[in-house]
Amino acid sequence: MFPLISTQTEANGASMRAKFYSDEFRAEAIRLVVQQRFSAGEVAARLNIRSETVLTWVRRFRYKRSQLYEADRLKTRLHEVATERDVLIELANRLLDKTG
Repeated sequence: MFPLISTQTEANGASMRAKFYSDEFRAEAIRLVVQQRFSAGEVAARLNIRSETVLTWVRRFRYKRSQLYEADRLKTRLHEVATERDVLIELANRLLDKTG
């Protein structure tokens, strides 16, 4: 089990709502939902945290993953277009050399 890093406390010693969990703790919660197919509620109960917290982490993970996928797709497409451009430039230069 991964520990939570810290809990902020108010001046009177009462625990505030904000809790800070280690990256490893968050990653484990996300892994249990995404890879192991546990529900957010099951993971929350298992790790003794709120299900809304788990859902937020999973949503952020999926959003970032989709953004990385889109960036990779665009990089691939950019490379394809650059290659096509280079081929067309080379063909144009050859045609100009033959006619010129």
